[in-house]
Amino acid sequence: MYNNFIISVEAVLPIAVLILVGLLVKRMRLLSLEEIKHINKLVFKIFFFCLLFQNMYQADFHVAFQPKLMLFCLVAILGIVIISTLIICALVQDNRQRGAMIHAIYRSNFIIIGIPVAANIFGSDNIAVPSMLIPLVIPLYNVLAVTIFETFRGGSIHLKPVLEGIAQNPMIWGCIVGILFNLGGIVVPEVILKPVYQVAASTTPLALILLGASFNISAVLGHKLSIIMCTLGRLVIVPAIILPIAVWLGYRDIELVSLITIFASPCAVVGFTMAQQMDSDYALAGNCIIATSSLSCFTMMGWIFLAKTLGLF
Repeated sequence: MYNNFIISVEAVLPIAVLILVGLLVKRMRLLSLEEIKHINKLVFKIFFFCLLFQNMYQADFHVAFQPKLMLFCLVAILGIVIISTLIICALVQDNRQRGAMIHAIYRSNFIIIGIPVAANIFGSDNIAVPSMLIPLVIPLYNVLAVTIFETFRGGSIHLKPVLEGIAQNPMIWGCIVGILFNLGGIVVPEVILKPVYQVAASTTPLALILLGASFNISAVLGHKLSIIMCTLGRLVIVPAIILPIAVWLGYRDIELVSLITIFASPCAVVGFTMAQQMDSDYALAGNCIIATSSLSCFTMMGWIFLAKTLGLF
């Protein structure tokens, strides 16, 4: 039992420390909000490309490519959206809040928070399985987000900008290029590969520090009831429903941890920007990100501890 607890702490504590470093950066005013915004854009467009290229370039696709696991994620995410939409529409009257809350419940921050958890448990060289889910989950998240926000602001849904956004996503391109190089047997010279890997290695720490530096803890005081609903939904209710089903279907080890990284990690940081750009309640969206990111260090540790104690990985 004690060993399982230590493994759970070691999986989550490094993430909490990096977020705290970000909070310290903010408190010391080492970065302005505008600088954080620009660095975030750099991380999103360049660093994540390198990270996902490395994951796919090194992946053993005989192990990583699992169509049944991908199908399970697809069905589970769609199910979460449908159920959360029905519940939120029954309880909340404001359409601007409805869109923000549904988005907060179904969309997780598993790339920034979840993937590092898997790496801390199995090692950074053994996260091909969760990385392989990115080309499925990220486009699905984006399509659903646009659909939800447009629906609740009374707009019309245009497929072209959604597809353009997916096509321009550097995370998707990092996966595609890495897969093509891997399957095509293209050998990247060491003189190029080494700096790419160095950038990739710095991606997660920098992203987590920036996440901490972006926090505005005092903002959580607003939208209390809505935040509680979204936080419970994102961190407790969704994993409490999805993970037992996954276990019943026989998922174990890295596959199960991959599902924990998707369905038990906090709200996606991009939710604030999307809500702001699409006339939703962006203040509520930001508060949900803050609340779930703060509490996920404890809840994810609990899910990992439970799975380890039950001998599931």
